[in-house]
Amino acid sequence: MKRTESIDYFWNLLKEDDVLLAPMAGVTDAAFRHICAGSGARVMFTEMVSAKGMVYGNKNTEKLIFLGPREDHTAVQIFGSDEALLSRAVGEYLNGSAFAFIDINMGCPVKKVTSNGEGSALLRDTEKLYRAAKSVVDASDKPVSAKIRLGIDGRINAAENVQALEEAGVGMVTVHGRTAEMYYSGHADYGQIALAVRSARRIPVIANGDVSDYSGYLNIMTDTGAAGAMIGRAAMGNPFIFAEIAAAKRGEAYAPPTNAEKMAAALEHFEFLLEYKGEHTACSEFRRHFCYYTKGMPGGAALRSQVSSYEKAEQFTDLIRSLIDC
Repeated sequence: MKRTESIDYFWNLLKEDDVLLAPMAGVTDAAFRHICAGSGARVMFTEMVSAKGMVYGNKNTEKLIFLGPREDHTAVQIFGSDEALLSRAVGEYLNGSAFAFIDINMGCPVKKVTSNGEGSALLRDTEKLYRAAKSVVDASDKPVSAKIRLGIDGRINAAENVQALEEAGVGMVTVHGRTAEMYYSGHADYGQIALAVRSARRIPVIANGDVSDYSGYLNIMTDTGAAGAMIGRAAMGNPFIFAEIAAAKRGEAYAPPTNAEKMAAALEHFEFLLEYKGEHTACSEFRRHFCYYTKGMPGGAALRSQVSSYEKAEQFTDLIRSLIDC
């Protein structure tokens, strides 16, 4: 895809919706995205998918790249550092897919990823980061974006890396306002994100970190000058955050969901997960989501303890339905 077309694609996409659902490993699968889309999320990202695993037929890849019926603007997020494998994954698997665009993970701080020179390890070497991004851009028929952190090893170089990614042909960059060492602790540094935003010449830069409501959305947009805001952990158990922010942007009143409405969303989420991954995996993975859905509910701690031993779909559906009917 031509560079100008890619940049224009992202600016036009952000005109329609500038609040994005972040890619989160172990969270943003098709079932979670389905629930967020039902609450108004438009631009979403898959969990990160290994380019190497894609090329060599890893058995988990098929589920990671499954798209649901509500997904017109979902990106597949890939990670890797080997330029040949990144290029092959794009050319052989992703160009013919239904994904709207391709996102490159250059921010994951997990040791098993960084120890292979992938994820946020790429932030150490701007030239290597540039080559990895360019290998994806050159192979892709789709627009390409990337997600980074402020830096790694005590060095803040997000502005430099944004410039390198833009030069490589990446059409949009998301900057998480934490370093790799911070993981998700402390506060996102909006000042450093703002520097990265200003370093871009033509491409939009998205700000990520600490947005949990409309007020947070306003703060990050005002403080950074970003073209959009990305929401991650705040959407867990609260997919309604997208409807909340959209209503506020329109100047409309927003009524927070009742506990029954939260449980209705939880049931839809679980049933999608059950059909998508089967009983064993659905029960195992949904325990975590159930903990978020019941956060702040009366008796929530007891409910979370109760489901810790659940292994059957009927146990979850019966419990959730009883909570809807309360």
